[in-house]
Parts: sequence; C-alpha cells; structure tokens
Amino acid sequence: MRTVDVSSKPPTLRTARAYGRIRLKPQTLKAILEGRVPKGDVLQASRLAGIMGAKNTSQLLPFCHPLGFQHVEVDLQVREDCIEAFSFVKGIERTGYEMEALTAVSVALLTIYDMCKGIDDGMSIEEIKLLEKSGGKSQWGKTLKGKRVLVQAEGELLELITNHLQKLQPDGILTQNSQNYQLLISTEELKLKEEFYALGTVINQTLFSLFPSSVRKGVIIGKDQDGKTCVYIEPSKEVVLAFFENFGHLLGTWVDE
Repeated sequence: MRTVDVSSKPPTLRTARAYGRIRLKPQTLKAILEGRVPKGDVLQASRLAGIMGAKNTSQLLPFCHPLGFQHVEVDLQVREDCIEAFSFVKGIERTGYEMEALTAVSVALLTIYDMCKGIDDGMSIEEIKLLEKSGGKSQWGKTLKGKRVLVQAEGELLELITNHLQKLQPDGILTQNSQNYQLLISTEELKLKEEFYALGTVINQTLFSLFPSSVRKGVIIGKDQDGKTCVYIEPSKEVVLAFFENFGHLLGTWVDE
C-alpha cells in the first residue's frame, strides 16, 4: 500500500465543490432555527466543523496527501425536510481537492447528526457527492489531434518520445526532415526566432528539483523562422521521461491552430 507519487507534478490552481444533505423531522428543523437544540447553535457548529474537517482530511484518510489550500467555505441551506451542505475548496497544489471538499460536507453533516441525535432518531445523511473540480491535466491538457509532429532524435530517445507522443493522438509522427508539421520536438540544438522564457523557466525549475545534479540545458520552447512551435529537450532519458510525464499533456496548447 502506498500513496500516489505527485512530487514531480507542477503546482497549479485547483478547486473542488461537494454536496450532501441530511433529512430531519420538521420539529427538529424548527428547533434548530429557533436555537432550542441543547448542544447549541447547530448551523454555526456544523459550518465550523466542516472547515476543520477539510483541514484534517489527510489525518482521516490514510492515502490522501496532506495539502495546503488558500480558501475553504461551507454553506448550509435549510429546506422543508432537510439541510443541504455545500463546500468549496481552492488552492495551488500538485493534486486535487476532491477529498477535502467531500470531507468538509461529510463532517458538517455528521456534526448536525451528533448535535440532534438526542431529539431526532430518524435522521438520514444522503447523496454526498463531488459537484465539480478544476485544475490539473483534466482541465489544462489537450491532445495533438489534427497536428503532425516532427521528431529529431536517435535510438532509445526517439522511441521514447514517439511512444509518449502516440498517447496524444497526433495525425502523424515524422522522423525524417519535412516541412509538413506543426510541432517539432528535438534533442538536437535548435535555432529559434522566439523563445518562451517564462514557460521554459517553470518547466526547468521542476526538472531541476528532480535532477539537480544532472540537468544542464533542460527544455527550451519557442518558435522557429517559419512560426512553428519547437521544443528542445536535453538528450537525457530521465529528462525526456520527466518532461512528458509532467508537461506532455500541454503540448497541444502550445501549437497554433
């Protein structure tokens, strides 16, 4: 048993929303609204508990990464026969906040149950679910459909790059000189008319954190004289693998339509 290794993923903006509800007797709902529950203010306690639950998710779930987030909120809506709970978590991290959002809702509803169980023995927690999430590969990734890719590499590196490109579904992968391509990936040095310095800096910071003693040139991205997107990757198996595993899904976003 082990957690998923996300150490090489770049931190990106992520959000998650979750929902759940608890059904109660009408007289219980009335007691909550009128502040007559013996244990105190149910709604305020539930909101606070949900926020604390989100903060302690990794302590409750053994395979959940301990994540930091910059914002969490829990909202409660009192209906005729139930209380609905909504959570929202936002931050910059290497993996998503689904479990934090779901835990926030779950703990909020369990707090209502705990505070009201002495006056209502028929409560039922229902339909805890993720409403939406954003960030990471699922949002930022894009295939290479409709694009042709020229690869300049040899031997093992050529095979490695080609195998990873096939997962992005390009219209074709060329290994001999041609002008009929939209993206060039090369382990040979390139002459670029324009370099994307900011993008290269982010990628190379990640690569350096993984291989501080071996990365030299890392990755260089830009446009050639014909305006075609070019990616130079240092001729190293570990650098090529790390690039495609962490940034390969973004290749389609760098190619002009």
